[in-house]
Amino acid sequence: MKLEKIKLKNFRCYNTETVFIVDDLTCIIGKNDIGKSTIIEALDAFFNDNIDAGDLSSNGDSNVIEVTCFFSGIPDKIVLDATVPTSPKEEGLLNENDELEIVRRYSVGATVSKSIFINCFYPVDLRIDNLLSLKKDTLILKAEEELGIDLTGVPKNQNPALRRAIREFIGGDRALKEIKVDGSLSSESNLKTIWGKLKVMLPIFTLFKVDKPLEDKDKDVQDPMKSAVDETLALPEIRVLLEQIEEKVREKSSEVADGIIAKLKDIDSSLAEKLKTDFKKSPSWKSVFDLTLMNENNIPLNKRGSGVRRLVLLSFFQAQAEKRKSDINAPSIIYAIEEPETSQHPNHQLLLIKSLIELSEQNNTQVMFTSHNANLVREIPIQSLRYISQVPDALLVEYGLDYVTGEKNEATIQKIIQTLGILPNPADKVKIIIFVEGNHDVNGLKRYSLILNAQDNNILDLNSDDIAWVIVGGSSLKHYIENNYLEGLGKPQVHIYDSDVPAYIGYVAKINAEGNPNKIAFNTTKQELESYLHHNAINEAYIANGNICTLTEITDTDDVPFKVAENLYTNSGNDWAVLEELKKKEKSSQKKQLLNQLAVEKMTVDRIVERGGYDEMKHWFSEIKRLKN
Repeated sequence: MKLEKIKLKNFRCYNTETVFIVDDLTCIIGKNDIGKSTIIEALDAFFNDNIDAGDLSSNGDSNVIEVTCFFSGIPDKIVLDATVPTSPKEEGLLNENDELEIVRRYSVGATVSKSIFINCFYPVDLRIDNLLSLKKDTLILKAEEELGIDLTGVPKNQNPALRRAIREFIGGDRALKEIKVDGSLSSESNLKTIWGKLKVMLPIFTLFKVDKPLEDKDKDVQDPMKSAVDETLALPEIRVLLEQIEEKVREKSSEVADGIIAKLKDIDSSLAEKLKTDFKKSPSWKSVFDLTLMNENNIPLNKRGSGVRRLVLLSFFQAQAEKRKSDINAPSIIYAIEEPETSQHPNHQLLLIKSLIELSEQNNTQVMFTSHNANLVREIPIQSLRYISQVPDALLVEYGLDYVTGEKNEATIQKIIQTLGILPNPADKVKIIIFVEGNHDVNGLKRYSLILNAQDNNILDLNSDDIAWVIVGGSSLKHYIENNYLEGLGKPQVHIYDSDVPAYIGYVAKINAEGNPNKIAFNTTKQELESYLHHNAINEAYIANGNICTLTEITDTDDVPFKVAENLYTNSGNDWAVLEELKKKEKSSQKKQLLNQLAVEKMTVDRIVERGGYDEMKHWFSEIKRLKN
């Protein structure tokens, strides 16, 4: 499940309704005290109930704080209030965009009262207005006695089947409706059970802040350990074991309680009839497990310097990035970090941002952070940039990329550059500029050059600081700046583009037609850079990642990400032919990352030769070396 956006109202400085779009990697930029940290702390309130009366906006129009989150990636079938899977869309739990839209309201008075709602696309017929709140026996009564439905053939022990029979009998239109799922609900309401099932599907949210006090278990260090426990508790196999423990404790303790009621009958039977056994709430396993780090002398890390503690945080993100590459069962998680550059050496800052970017590229993982550091922000993809500024009576959120047109927001990018004072790399460091389509091409070309260089050190290794990369098809802020800056340096240029886009074929022809001895351009002879992969490298990469991929060949004209997506989807027992075209494209696009990282790492010189790419790649790298020298 993925967080798509958050909507705030009356939360601190966000007194008017403000929408904030979230990406896999989200970098929040703005002047001091503008409301950057407020975004991630609002999410902490939503996920972890960290909120108090002081969070109410002083300029708000009421005493109610609203934090709404929109989630995509909801499974087609989930288990709600029975052991039988059901469709959340058919049940009326999703909004009109097939998202799970959850509203948390905090009413501030003498205390803070909390309630939770779901905005969903729900049947409008008032006869089934409360259908989700009904338990099995009441559903049967409603169907048979109130509505006169013949339930022959309908499993009466399955709530989803009963609700489906009622919905199909009633029919009618649907409209957006708000349903309360927690907070002052009757103990008999089935919505509490449904919310309990939905709640465990939500991502884990972990917030790392810079202004922690030095306590016995300083959270600068404790939070990574807490996050490790939270992620472990969310694993499916661990949840099954915990549910078994809960059920066994419930069973044994209920036996004692039932024995008390039985004895009470002997004293006062009328009183005993009014009693029943029940657990008020499920146990909080998070409070049971307490993990910390000690050095070899059993000295806790909170007693060490802030720099050491920050290195632990850096190591945590590096370890998580590596771990989640191969863990397909990893639960969805959102890491939020306030100014991660604080107390870090500049070299460690670059390591940190690399780890955060890599972490955000893994499945089921999102990373959000605030920053004032130009060196960090210049490495961030433009689509991940968010800029917050003050306008009359409200705060304005602007985006590096226009989510409607897909174009760069030049005005927003310039505001970020001016706010942080971001400058390009020194001109004398750059000896050659390589232009490619995307970040994945950079990863692929660097890895291929490394493979060829290991066999023949006369072939240039592209992993060098004096080579500048300009990404023309959507890039990081650094690449945007250097694209505008480096063009005027007169440095040699090599352009390498796929041959599957007509515009790039024309662009290569135009560059080569200039006759400039310091410029050369190539289109791949195969369809795209992924087409140089060997099918065994792809299969091995996905096996290492816990998936089954059974490709038997790759041809020069294959759309490799599409072919891989189809193979994986089919091997999972699904029918690719009935999948919507948009979904096919989404799944195909998601495969590029692994193909250009893990699959390329499985390539060898022999496999490059077998795919017919050795001479072509050697020619690219030879031309880069010639122009560079």
